[in-house]
Amino acid sequence: MSIIMATPAARKAAGDKRVDLARIHGTGVTGYVQLSDVLAFKGFSATPLAQAVAQYYNVDINQIDSRDTIGKEDVLAYKQAMQDNVIPLSGMRSVIARRMSESLTNAPQYTNHGSIDAGELKVFLAQLAQQSVASGGIKPTYSDLLIKAAAMALRDNMIMNSSFMETHIKIHEQINVGLAVALEDGLIVPNIKNADRLSIGQITAERKRLVGKAREGRLAPEEYSGGTFTISNMGAFPVDDFTPIINLPEAAILGVGTIADTVVPVDGNIGIRPIMRMSVTSDHRHIDGAVSGMFMKRLKEIIEHPTCMEDSNG
Repeated sequence: MSIIMATPAARKAAGDKRVDLARIHGTGVTGYVQLSDVLAFKGFSATPLAQAVAQYYNVDINQIDSRDTIGKEDVLAYKQAMQDNVIPLSGMRSVIARRMSESLTNAPQYTNHGSIDAGELKVFLAQLAQQSVASGGIKPTYSDLLIKAAAMALRDNMIMNSSFMETHIKIHEQINVGLAVALEDGLIVPNIKNADRLSIGQITAERKRLVGKAREGRLAPEEYSGGTFTISNMGAFPVDDFTPIINLPEAAILGVGTIADTVVPVDGNIGIRPIMRMSVTSDHRHIDGAVSGMFMKRLKEIIEHPTCMEDSNG
């Protein structure tokens, strides 16, 4: 009997869905079956009656998601959903829905909003991009600088890099900053391990690698687990600010809006500056507003004086 090579997360998901791993094509290294392979698998068994009903109504039975053998009722429910223009939930979207609901149910959350002058950050990013092009390296993005800045601010406010554990608060020694990555049927949060100890160039390379694997459905479990803080960057969209939901068991999440030219006071006069809006949602069970405020104050200092990121590699 051949051994099916699969990640622990894939085995658990296959068990939950009652899917035979031998029927799933693995996309991992040397054919390993990954969680994304299980979530994408649609080859569930169906009763003869269900197959006949599907054929009669011209329904693609492979598009029906079910934990058990597909029956006639599943086919009819799927047909009705399609007639009502209802999109059946994918495995990934179901997981996201459950985790977001659990987050809001289990953790009392509040959000602080603030503004950051991103003028120096824009100049700094342009300089780094020019240097990377000249050296044949990878051009950094705003997300890379935000990951570095957040990691530095977390290092100075370690209670934000923690988890509420019912009987105690766990302060994580590692600062593993996750970046929410939008996929076709949901999102996933790969995280950069020990981000506070990495240079901007190292963060850029690791971010590009992880995001690429995420969009190809090839992330290994250890690449999207173990995060201690998450960033959701909506700067590419016309979003000023928003209220992100904590990715439990993490204690906080940073939401970043677009950079917009804004009329603000400048040295006693009125001027126009590129302003970035940020939102920090925290777990109120152990993080009070003042603590989140101190973290935001430090983050603002770093972003408004970005050259300090070059001098901080742990």
